[in-house]
Amino acid sequence: MKKISILILAGITLLNFYSCIDDEGPEFIIQEESATAPVIVTANTTVTLNKEVENNQALTVVWNDADYNFQTPVSYSIMVANAGTNFENAIEAASTVERSYTWTVKDLNDLAIKTGLVIDEEGALEVRVISSLGSNDGVAMNSNILAITLTPYSTELPRLWLPGDYAQDSGYGANWNPSDPATPTLIAENFTSSKFEGYVFFANDNSNFKITPTNVNFDGNFGDTNDSGTSGTLLRDDASKNIVVPIAGYYKINVDIEALTYTLTKTEWAITGSSTPLGFAPAEPGPDQDHDLTYDKDTKVWTTTLDLSSGEIKFRANDAWSLNYGNDDNGDGSLDEGGSNIAVASGGTFLIALDFSEPRGYSFMLTPVTN
Repeated sequence: MKKISILILAGITLLNFYSCIDDEGPEFIIQEESATAPVIVTANTTVTLNKEVENNQALTVVWNDADYNFQTPVSYSIMVANAGTNFENAIEAASTVERSYTWTVKDLNDLAIKTGLVIDEEGALEVRVISSLGSNDGVAMNSNILAITLTPYSTELPRLWLPGDYAQDSGYGANWNPSDPATPTLIAENFTSSKFEGYVFFANDNSNFKITPTNVNFDGNFGDTNDSGTSGTLLRDDASKNIVVPIAGYYKINVDIEALTYTLTKTEWAITGSSTPLGFAPAEPGPDQDHDLTYDKDTKVWTTTLDLSSGEIKFRANDAWSLNYGNDDNGDGSLDEGGSNIAVASGGTFLIALDFSEPRGYSFMLTPVTN
């Protein structure tokens, strides 16, 4: 009888073990009262964010391991939220099996903006770490909270706005209204540069405009030093002085707010290259050497439809090579002035579109046309 009892007990134990196993493996029962959550050991801190060192390390969060009372891999999610929100609408910043995580200046700045902190205003974030066993959220445990104080910087290059009497007729919204979203802008060469650039269409002769440093009002605006409005030099905060565009057209505008100078270059755009029926235009300017594009003030895009063969193309202004655009050679996502030739892999009929509407974000599209 003693041997029979032992066999029965062993059978019951084995049966109970297999009853805890499903198709995905054994189900572990965690005694929550004896498990230990991860503990962040990094102290509350103030982080200085600076665009000029955006690739440097900004903050490393370190925590002690969660303890589930047996050996098993533990995963960690780093959650970030606005301070005082009890992690409502929290963002998962990272997932790792390590016991630390490092943000660069850029990564932490991007995260701060994503959470809704205001550019150039000091704000506060809270961080906590959530431990889990694989994908089993039922055994998740929250760490203590790390408080971070920081001031996010803008990730957009500085802009200038160009309100004027030309806007409505030229497809840019209300006249003399810098706060209208359609008002054209110029963008700086980089974050510390005083040089700005952009393209603007003026539908009428003798169009007037000013340059403003914000889209809120005319404080600190720039006009021309001369009553004619065409001197090429800038004067600040004189309501009577505008910049004048004597002849209607599509202009490349360059401004240097430190040197107080500007240039207006009237442009007509065309496509040339070995892919086009006329081939590459020669070095010397002349007529009928390339294929003209047409500007549409509603779409703000230059277009034409053309038969192309495999080969190369470029875009150039005014039947000359002094102003031309090619490949994105520097990797900033925009056509480069004077860039290398653009490859056309295979021939066909294409709708060709050249878009200068976003300053320093110039682009083109070749869309196959099917009958």
